[in-house]
Amino acid sequence: MKNAIIGLLILALAGVGGWTLYDKSKSDSSPGSSTQNTTDTKQVTEIPADANTLDLSGKGLTEVGPDIYNKTGTTVLILSNNNLKSLKSEMGRMTKLQILKLDHNLLEGSLIGEIRKMPLKTLDVSYNKMTGIPAEIGQLNQLEVLDYSYNNIDTYPNEIANLKQLKTLDLTGNPFSAAKITEIKSKLPNTNVIF
Repeated sequence: MKNAIIGLLILALAGVGGWTLYDKSKSDSSPGSSTQNTTDTKQVTEIPADANTLDLSGKGLTEVGPDIYNKTGTTVLILSNNNLKSLKSEMGRMTKLQILKLDHNLLEGSLIGEIRKMPLKTLDVSYNKMTGIPAEIGQLNQLEVLDYSYNNIDTYPNEIANLKQLKTLDLTGNPFSAAKITEIKSKLPNTNVIF
């Protein structure tokens, strides 16, 4: 009888331990814990605990309207996996944005110049149809992570050299020549340039 009770207690404790492990793994993979894929060498962007986050990923959005850009206290804006083709200049009102994720959309051309008004630390415009990087990117003096991977960009503005805080620049999947990549690396010697 004593052995049966001890056996049940061991099983119960093992079950609780298993649940704790399961629960931890659930929280580690929660949407707010990371904004980039961790299976590759990209720098993971941690969303601060006190962030004012607006996550509208996968909502089928075709435009960014006043219901978004009038939320001027937002510090993290996630618009991933939508159908956005362009952005409105009114987004320049979002002067507290630190993280802007626009990946997996249909954005063409170049980003709006108004991004210069945002104190961005992370800008992700990967997996779009962009053909240019605006000169205003050079005014983002707090930018640490810039992801332009999988677009149609083959040149860059000289102002990119102003990004002294930039830790990671991802240009994977763009038609840059080897000479252009060498130029970028020389302009950003302290940046991990991925191509």
